[in-house]
Amino acid sequence: MARIIHYLNQFYAQIGGEEKAGQEVLFVPKPLGIGALIHNSLPGNDNDYATIICGDNYFHEQEELAMNTIGKFLDEFRPDILVAGPAFNAGRYGLACAKVCSYARERWRIPTLTGMFEENPGTKEIARHVFVIETGPSVAAMQGTLKKFMKLVDRLISGNTEAIENFRSEFCLRIPRRFTVKAEAPDFVRAADLLLAKLKGKPYESEIPFIKRKPHPIPAAIGDLGGATLALVTEGGLVPKGNPDRLESTRGSRFLKYSIKDRDDLKGGEFEAMHTGYDTSMVNEDPDRIVPLDALRELEKDGRFKKLHDYYYVTTGTGAYPSKMEEIGAGIAEELVGSGIQGVILTST
Repeated sequence: MARIIHYLNQFYAQIGGEEKAGQEVLFVPKPLGIGALIHNSLPGNDNDYATIICGDNYFHEQEELAMNTIGKFLDEFRPDILVAGPAFNAGRYGLACAKVCSYARERWRIPTLTGMFEENPGTKEIARHVFVIETGPSVAAMQGTLKKFMKLVDRLISGNTEAIENFRSEFCLRIPRRFTVKAEAPDFVRAADLLLAKLKGKPYESEIPFIKRKPHPIPAAIGDLGGATLALVTEGGLVPKGNPDRLESTRGSRFLKYSIKDRDDLKGGEFEAMHTGYDTSMVNEDPDRIVPLDALRELEKDGRFKKLHDYYYVTTGTGAYPSKMEEIGAGIAEELVGSGIQGVILTST
């Protein structure tokens, strides 16, 4: 018999969305959500499976208290295996899963596993020997990810070392580790030497890898703002309520546009933010916080600029590849130039 405990946030525990992100740590002596599916997949019915729940906001705002409470529950339940997530590319959830897995692994020396997309910031917080199953960027990859979770938990219970290591090699992320090395001089001396060599035209090499990026020319300033037509563009994921065109909540692959003609502001309840990279509750309450239509209408009435374009443009920036964002930006720019727009108010998260 194995004792398994599963860490879930408020969403995957089916408590609620962002409105429940302040949920305190809870212990539930049974599997919930995807934990129930993992439990039911295991051979036999003699495994004890429990759940720890914590809201994403609560974990990060009260991390010390949350970890102490989680530690108390682990002491009481005494699990053989800890499962967390999967978090896919959700940053707050990924960081929480990483810290809970690392804490349990280092303190209790039990196997711990989670699932993340390779670009999740949680991958940088993982302790040694934690299993990090590679996932897709979103919950769309849940079915395949869940099968991997089931397979690894089953192998951990069986204790087949070779099968476990084969699984790690095939399905887990290879997390790079940083090591401390002794340098010939302190960092401030090395930095000064690097600067002096550069100023004197001598050969030099930075210790930080340089990533080449294409230069982006700065556009000329608008000469007459009073005669300019402006447009609103955002990567904050704001769409009409219900997300009728199915904009992705992460790793946006396209842009959409929505009419703001004859609108003086954007009403809560009519629009919502589809974005997993920030707490969207404030934007859902007042969408003007990410697409400031109300403020721009006032400036338009005061003659600060000529006219506001009849549409706003939107995509989702979190987790996206720079090349895809360049493509989306070029597409929006082409359409705006064709519509006679002289300037853009670009809002970000």
